[in-house]
Amino acid sequence: MIRTIENVTADHRLPVLEQAWRLRHRVFVEEKGWHDLARPDGREIDAYDHAEATHLCVMRGDRVVAYARLLPTTRGHLLSDVLPELCRFRAVPRGPETREWTRHCVDPAYRGSGAVMGEVERELICGIVDWAAEHGVEQLTAEGHPVWASRLRRLGFGVEPLCLPTPIAGEKAIGMLIALEGADPDGAGGRRTPTGAVRVPASRPAPTVPLGL
Repeated sequence: MIRTIENVTADHRLPVLEQAWRLRHRVFVEEKGWHDLARPDGREIDAYDHAEATHLCVMRGDRVVAYARLLPTTRGHLLSDVLPELCRFRAVPRGPETREWTRHCVDPAYRGSGAVMGEVERELICGIVDWAAEHGVEQLTAEGHPVWASRLRRLGFGVEPLCLPTPIAGEKAIGMLIALEGADPDGAGGRRTPTGAVRVPASRPAPTVPLGL
């Protein structure tokens, strides 16, 4: 099951998002070593966790086992503000039909093996594609290891690299423009529909926290 959470900030302290912040911290800080994102409370949060962000959480029971965030590109986002060097081949793609896909992570206990994508990660990508179709989103931007370009192409996505591989935080990364038309990540001609949407009025501003990658 996927829970889609919108119109919230970190101040709301929703139990599902509290798990998501901690999963992000485990993956990006403790596992990948991005120590500039570290926080004493073990919650990886940045200024882009604002009320216009969409959070997708794959659930197993009450446990968040995978997570991704989609950001509007009509305002500042990671590719435009933090990692513009990953978009050297063209202007940063922007518009209401474009979202930035970021903070993608999977609990180590639920990952696939080697080059084989696990069930949980495939479910997450299916959920992203379905959410995009429901909201008129035609393409995504993303930053990640170059291997993701070929991985996404195998799932039917169109992928346009936005730069040559560039050293970022100790590993190679590229910016990508990802076309969703024709994508079939579940390999069966159909996709799961995200369920359990949560929309909470954002009555307080997002907290000020250091930005990371």
